[in-house]
Amino acid sequence: MNIVQTFKQGLQKSSTYLTTHIINSLKSSKINDETINEIESILISADIGLEVTNQLVNKIKHSRNIQVKDNTLIFELLASEITTILKESEKPFFSQKQLKPHILMFVGVNGSGKTTTIGKLIYKLKDNHKILVAACDTFRAAAVDQLKEWSNKYNVDFFEGLLNQDPASVAFAACEKAKNEKYDYVLVDTAGRLSNNTNLINQLIKIQSVIQKSMDAHHLNNFLVLDGTNGSNMTSQVKIFSEAINVSGLIITKLDGTAKGGAIISIAKKYQIPIHFIGLGEKEDDLHIFSAKNFSYSLLNLDL
Repeated sequence: MNIVQTFKQGLQKSSTYLTTHIINSLKSSKINDETINEIESILISADIGLEVTNQLVNKIKHSRNIQVKDNTLIFELLASEITTILKESEKPFFSQKQLKPHILMFVGVNGSGKTTTIGKLIYKLKDNHKILVAACDTFRAAAVDQLKEWSNKYNVDFFEGLLNQDPASVAFAACEKAKNEKYDYVLVDTAGRLSNNTNLINQLIKIQSVIQKSMDAHHLNNFLVLDGTNGSNMTSQVKIFSEAINVSGLIITKLDGTAKGGAIISIAKKYQIPIHFIGLGEKEDDLHIFSAKNFSYSLLNLDL
């Protein structure tokens, strides 16, 4: 299966929702106000967001001469505009100029898929790289155990503290080890839930601070992992986390399990934070480099 087919299969639920409802809205021979209003409602109900919906609808309004019987032209119009919006978020995750050790800290609420995402990235990075995995969610033994399983599976080094140890102290010690023993990457897992959002955010700020004390800030990148099934609720998570720490990029998981995949578009439009990977399944190789065009055309069930 090539990458385009993979995107189409992974986004099938979102694609089916959008294309089926839009086709059902095309009742007259040409696009009219009723059709436009229906498409607008469909886009909003798919969690695409008001600002992006207005941009897409305006594009359709300027193309009223399209015959609705050829719905492919309408879908291509939408896909092209969505690609333009998303293109700014299409940034490489790996850089040849990155400093070593490269510290990758993963943040996000519990259940977003942080630990599994780290496991999938270990799979991508394991060849020809010396990797240290740091378990800084010291509040949940299950999280530490899961991360240890991923590390053992791919034979990479694992660093943990004591249960309920200050996570920042674990992160600092892991970074010192990485410096002294010349690791290429340190993958830092963090907690996703403390007693309230303030405690969680303060803990992440502290971890970021101690990592930057261990080494230059340019060594660190923070990645926010979002559960794609949360739809537009992902937007508030981006806001909370990006206001507290420097979010370098986004990783969207579980997109194969939702009809709300269009929410990514409004996040990209509003925050302009790079989207590096999207998760389209549970297997180790189901974390895919984000492609604006592949995503947009697959969302509307179009071939490239």
